[in-house]
Amino acid sequence: MRIQISGLDFQYKVAQQLFRNINLSIPLQRRVVITGDSGSGKTSLVKLISGLLKPDKGQIIFEINGAAQRNIHFGYLFQNPDDQFIHFNIEREVAFNLENRGMSSTEMQVKATETLEEIDLIDRKSDSPNSLSGGEKQRLALAGMMITQPDILIMDEPCSFLDIFTQIRLYKKIEMLGKQGVSVIWISQETHEIRMADYVIALDQGQVIYTGNSGDYLKKFRNSDYET
Repeated sequence: MRIQISGLDFQYKVAQQLFRNINLSIPLQRRVVITGDSGSGKTSLVKLISGLLKPDKGQIIFEINGAAQRNIHFGYLFQNPDDQFIHFNIEREVAFNLENRGMSSTEMQVKATETLEEIDLIDRKSDSPNSLSGGEKQRLALAGMMITQPDILIMDEPCSFLDIFTQIRLYKKIEMLGKQGVSVIWISQETHEIRMADYVIALDQGQVIYTGNSGDYLKKFRNSDYET
């Protein structure tokens, strides 16, 4: 199972070409980190994968058991959780993600309540997402994505607004999702997050400069012993 990217070109309208003839195979049901310096194309790549951006040329195919799949359900966690929210009520924010899943209003209410209890926000269900701390907002945004049971979860530097304790909580969640077979793709430049990955993709100015396991990446590009 993989995401197969072939001959991909992409250019923003008022900028020089970002990607030219990119060919890349990304394993599914793995924890995948996309890394690289600022401006290397990390966010653009995951937006292309998720369909938020459209390539100028080339194709992105999701292969499962050797066959191309069209109905892939994504969860996308933005770097800034405020960009995720569209409702002024925490409970409604969670339930909204279920509206296109064929559930009755009663089922959505039950599921939203269960989810808010899991992330310790049930007592804040009537509050606005804007009243939450950075860590609480990230928990809410992630819960809103996971409640729909996505095939692929994409996260853009998800720890940017989190304190160390909330980061550890998120890392445990990523580990659990990996064990459950959920495909997790996230952007990070942090060495300790790259260590968590089963597979690493490194970009530099729109070019793929490395694909492979995290240990070899760290030894080659970070001069780091994977075991330390």
